[in-house]
Amino acid sequence: MPGHSDCERDILSTMEVYESETREVVERFLAHRLSFPDCIAALDAALAELIPRLRGEQLIRLRIVMLANNEIVMKEMERRGPA
Repeated sequence: MPGHSDCERDILSTMEVYESETREVVERFLAHRLSFPDCIAALDAALAELIPRLRGEQLIRLRIVMLANNEIVMKEMERRGPA
């Protein structure tokens, strides 16, 4: 990635891995292959692994991804109705 230091490239790569992992978790949840509690636990685990590696400026991107994942999961729970 031109114009980025090695540290910035590592952080961008880490964010891309996080986005990919959480996208897979959400897709598994939407396909009924993952329960709601397991989905939340997997998203939390991915977040816990990511946070120590981030710098302040990456928190904005992280927040955007987290809110998007939350919206998708909550809409699906609403669609499924009471268990």
